[in-house]
Amino acid sequence: MLATKMMTTKEHVNGHYEVTQTPWATDYVWVPGEEEVEGRLLDEVLHPWQATYAEWVIEERAHPEEQARMEMETL
Repeated sequence: MLATKMMTTKEHVNGHYEVTQTPWATDYVWVPGEEEVEGRLLDEVLHPWQATYAEWVIEERAHPEEQARMEMETL
């Protein structure tokens, strides 16, 4: 989906995610409704968690022992 990676001048979407930070998590709640998005990457509107997930993947690859430790603790 190459078009979603490009800056849009005006794009109509059927809703957006509201992001709420809490001390223990980040909540993403879908808010339906016709909206016009202007001057932002469409992926930022439709998938706001992707940047955070990409950072997590990089960190996980740099420190795989942390994931192994957490898995062993749950056993």
